[in-house]
Amino acid sequence: MSSLSFVRRGHAFFIIFFLLFILPVISYAGDAAFPAQSYSPEELAKVGEWEKTWVGKKIDKSNISQVAEFLPQSYAGIYKEPDTWGGPPDGLYFYIAPYRQVMPTQGEIEATKKYSPLVRTNAHGIIENHTGIAGTPFPAPKTGLEVAYNYEFNTHGDTSHYRRFAPNINPKSRTERISEQENSEFYFIHRTELDPRPALPDNPRGIHRGYFLNMYKPPEFLNTRYYTLRFIDPAKDDDTYLWYSQFRRIRRMSTTQRTDSLDGTDLIYDDEFFWDGHLERNTYTLQGTRDLLCSRHQDMTKTVRQAGQAVINGLTLERCKTYVLDVVNKDASYIYGKRVWYIDPESYIILWTDIYDQNGKFWKCFMQNTCPVKTEKGEMKHFIVGSQFNDFQRIHSGLSDQTVIAVSTEDIKPNMFSIGYLQKTY
Repeated sequence: MSSLSFVRRGHAFFIIFFLLFILPVISYAGDAAFPAQSYSPEELAKVGEWEKTWVGKKIDKSNISQVAEFLPQSYAGIYKEPDTWGGPPDGLYFYIAPYRQVMPTQGEIEATKKYSPLVRTNAHGIIENHTGIAGTPFPAPKTGLEVAYNYEFNTHGDTSHYRRFAPNINPKSRTERISEQENSEFYFIHRTELDPRPALPDNPRGIHRGYFLNMYKPPEFLNTRYYTLRFIDPAKDDDTYLWYSQFRRIRRMSTTQRTDSLDGTDLIYDDEFFWDGHLERNTYTLQGTRDLLCSRHQDMTKTVRQAGQAVINGLTLERCKTYVLDVVNKDASYIYGKRVWYIDPESYIILWTDIYDQNGKFWKCFMQNTCPVKTEKGEMKHFIVGSQFNDFQRIHSGLSDQTVIAVSTEDIKPNMFSIGYLQKTY
């Protein structure tokens, strides 16, 4: 046999070996990153050992110190001093549940596999082909900006419709003011569940998302409505119009009002979903990961609360290894000095956020309650079903309990986000 024939046969053997053995390993590595799992098998075994002691236990002021390492420091303090936060006679408490993986929808899986290899970024990490892709752009994120992009690409099912009961609470006097709203969302891009995908072909204004809110309580705001259009271009401010029913007038809201308090609550407009603004307006620093007790499979019907109580009793919290991001607005005069996001690596929902004022002093801690809900396509989509908002500087609180009406529904239409629809008679 000539040496050349041997080389050719050896080359052919290497190609066959690569196709049969090496390439499947490369493909499997890509698949392993998505769907994501919070823990490696070794880490999950250690969590399982911890759960043998703690799952099912009621946590209150008598034993909160034993699990405080898995809570934001401020939040553990609430359970240590329940009277300060309007606690009932039996105090404030929650239960520990076992970790369960959150799975994406089939549409998210398909979009991630199709589009994540096509993501193009510039020297600053900004995605250049932003509008033509969907799913999770960075299945194995390495930077804070990549984690933030994964958060932004979560379309909440492409459309969603939910009703929110939200008391604004003064725990010192145990008084509260009730608000109630109906909310609808429609995503024009990054769509994974509903056709057309990944984006509406007819979108001349370059809209990213529409958000519509109808108020029912307090009574003076009955049938007051507003809608917001978020544009793809980060240099373009949101379009927000308000129909104030008492005066039957429409006014356009200034973008400077996004940092105003929402009707005396502990929230500003940017706090929706714990961040509701253009991604490029912040810097993102990935600080690592942290195990936290998180509300990830929460049945809100099993919780209890008395009037004036700042924190819901009966929550079930499970361990989750979250991404930790320092988030700083690029506007030096922005109301918050820094946010710290704790992001679920499986759903890319912000589960907790700590907020600091411009002087670097700790100010607020917000917690998200989440749960898989059935979409109108019959799949399970992880969704926000409630939130808790605590202001530690003025000892003030707010809650929301969200009844999910429909996710991935065809009933939400782009024409909802117009002045004519604001004036519609209900």
